[in-house]
Amino acid sequence: MNKKVIWALLAFCAASFIGQLIIYPRLPEQVPVHWNANNEIDGWAGKGAALLMALLPLLMLLLFIVIPKIDPKRENYEKHAGVYQMFAVLMTVFMGGVSWMVPLGGLGIEIPVGLMLNLLLGLIFVLLGNQMPRIRFNYTFGIRTPWTLASESVWKKTHRVCGFVFVLSGLVMMVCGFFTGWAATIGVILLLVGCAAGSVYSWWLFEKEQKG
Repeated sequence: MNKKVIWALLAFCAASFIGQLIIYPRLPEQVPVHWNANNEIDGWAGKGAALLMALLPLLMLLLFIVIPKIDPKRENYEKHAGVYQMFAVLMTVFMGGVSWMVPLGGLGIEIPVGLMLNLLLGLIFVLLGNQMPRIRFNYTFGIRTPWTLASESVWKKTHRVCGFVFVLSGLVMMVCGFFTGWAATIGVILLLVGCAAGSVYSWWLFEKEQKG
């Protein structure tokens, strides 16, 4: 990852954490930590959970910094550096937004959690799906099945197909975010089905390759 991007994300994480520290004393002893499909709070925890949530963006960023350094195929990260950096930025910012749901909910501010999550996650899947064919063979980032990890050609073909699945699922997820109840989860279900189908597809490609 580019050092300037890392420093910018570290500044984002620090600003988010400091902002939540400032409002922490105003939080009640119990804060919301879960919302159901109808955007109703159905899970509570002690206010200390707000501080743990505030650390999520930083923990996510540190994970993205470490992964390329420990992956056995670390040299391939240079070949898909743009995709990896884009995903790291999107996920760090996404976790920053998620971390603010707890303190804002604790202050009684109504948040369209379902809509927000669906739109943001949907956008991430659309952007990642478009770039997925560019992800090079590695052990920690991408569609990792026993068969994609055993063959680079299977890896490439699987990522082309799953990229389409990610884009479609992301678009459906964004549309479904404007609805409540089960309709809001259709995009997630489609993504899970697509990933399962992608695993089967990678197995089929591998078996076909082995048979020549």
